[in-house]
Amino acid sequence: MYTKHETKSCPRCEASFECKSGSILLCQCQTVILNADQIEYMNMHYEDCLCARCLLEVRTECNCMQHTDKLNKIIGFKEKHWMCIVLSARA
Repeated sequence: MYTKHETKSCPRCEASFECKSGSILLCQCQTVILNADQIEYMNMHYEDCLCARCLLEVRTECNCMQHTDKLNKIIGFKEKHWMCIVLSARA
């Protein structure tokens, strides 16, 4: 049985990583658990696989935006994602 592995460049950080789409359970992306909203966010912003580090970072960004949106609705704040911008600037 042939298992497809290929070296890819992360479209977000340009780091090289090995994609194991032929053995998906062994692929580096399987170390990052994503929910349906996070997967949808990834698909909206990226057309190809991300490295595991960027998957973790984008998952955090997505979570931050979702929580900020909920908080903004509660307090009636109109600007979106201001807290995420502040937190991202610290990183």
